[in-house]
Amino acid sequence: PTAGLSDYSRLGDVLEAMDRHVEAANAYGRALALANQQGMKDDLWSLQLLQASALEEANRWPEAKAILQQALVSAPDQALLLNFLGYAKLERGEDIDAAEAMIRKASELSPDDASITDSLGWAEFKRGKTDEAIETLQRAAQKDPDQAEIQEHLGDALYKSGRRFEARFAWHAALVTAEDKVAERVKAKLAAGL
Repeated sequence: PTAGLSDYSRLGDVLEAMDRHVEAANAYGRALALANQQGMKDDLWSLQLLQASALEEANRWPEAKAILQQALVSAPDQALLLNFLGYAKLERGEDIDAAEAMIRKASELSPDDASITDSLGWAEFKRGKTDEAIETLQRAAQKDPDQAEIQEHLGDALYKSGRRFEARFAWHAALVTAEDKVAERVKAKLAAGL
């Protein structure tokens, strides 16, 4: 029997979990081609997001960005897409006004999503709006207290505003669930600040 859409999608998930990002992107690409052939327009954006995420992990940002922009044309109100593209642009210092606008729209569409609230707070922080950022990041941390990156971002914003004791508290909270790279980054901040 020939492999179907869900087979390729699952294969992509498995390869992605194994850090085989380029192969994962190719598998998602096969799933996308089948979804296109079968006229499954509603499923395209989520497969495009998976493919773009794999490409980004493989340090192939220009390709990932092109796929995300294509996905947004057909699904302009998908909060996950808006957040992913906005945050990726923000981290690269690319078109920061547009990046923040995308994240803000994602946050309006999904106000209860802690990760998106975190992205918004991080965008505010990157724009130098430290007080707003602290407020937004505190909301994100309340929604999902176990997410290490949210606590790390909150710690960074608190530290920058001179609230060093609270910053250390947030960074310690991040260490509880942080893994690998995030844990190393947070330990360095606890040792030496920002």
